[in-house]
Amino acid sequence: MEMLVTKFSKGKYRNEGELFSEPISAGNVKLMGEMIALQALRTVKKYDLKIADKLYIGLIKDLHHMGEIDYIVSDGYDVAQTAICFLYQFIGRAVHEIYGKDSKGKEITIKLACYREIDGELMHLRRKAEKTDYIDFTDYKALPMDPVNCFEQEQTDYTKYDELVGALKLSELEFAILNCYMSGMVQSEVCTELGIGRGTIYHRKVSVRQRYCNLYGAY
Repeated sequence: MEMLVTKFSKGKYRNEGELFSEPISAGNVKLMGEMIALQALRTVKKYDLKIADKLYIGLIKDLHHMGEIDYIVSDGYDVAQTAICFLYQFIGRAVHEIYGKDSKGKEITIKLACYREIDGELMHLRRKAEKTDYIDFTDYKALPMDPVNCFEQEQTDYTKYDELVGALKLSELEFAILNCYMSGMVQSEVCTELGIGRGTIYHRKVSVRQRYCNLYGAY
């Protein structure tokens, strides 16, 4: 995320190392919280596509567009605010200083404690998502007008997609690029997400298309 640190600090910091080497202050606490939130979501989204992946993509878009007039931030920025509020308690201290001890008696830093604060917030969001309102079908008044179509989106089957992608035998990087585009990212966001250049993305996309055409013909 070195590029993001440089961009959003307007060149003040070249990388995260420079940012987090400074004591927490009113001038850098916002950027620190945003970068910690991004890193936490980037780690968790690898196995939590339902919650963390959506929040991560939203937060990326927020950071690029929140300065625009009438732009409405996504739920992803709530995670950044959690980190910012936590760090604000430690103005004047460095993130590598000891925060305290965890449940096992091991000392943890302020930065690590901030990551755990975010984990707690994500756990709360997961539990909230699991609370589903069910329709009482014993009462005809509660029935939807079209009980078949209202669940059509939930019944989407991705088996064919998984088989198709598996047959392409993509490299790890090609698969990551494909997933980014399937998540709705534009090229600049893919560059930021994967830390690679536009040329690399272009050549990998050409390779994926060629493999597809070789297997299935022109699309």
